[in-house]
Amino acid sequence: MLPPDFRWHAVGTATSDKPNQLLLDSVEVARLSQRVDDHTWWISLNNQRDRELRKRKLCSGYEQGKRGAELWAERHQDRLRAEVDRYLQGLKIKKSPML
Repeated sequence: MLPPDFRWHAVGTATSDKPNQLLLDSVEVARLSQRVDDHTWWISLNNQRDRELRKRKLCSGYEQGKRGAELWAERHQDRLRAEVDRYLQGLKIKKSPML
């Protein structure tokens, strides 16, 4: 089961019946994608981190990838919450005051 505050959202070419972006407090933490050439599904995890710290995994299909992402989010929710909080705090610090 998906932890509280996490939600699926459809972005890009995803249809509303196949949401592909996993969000926590409006920050993407994972995204399911399907290759155009061979229709293989894969997932990018830890998307709240810098690009070099993200992980990519192949999935056997959309439903399996979505379920795997939900299990991953459940297992790592404390770390994900802390990292998303730091990320959002960083955005607030970078904002310039209006002159």
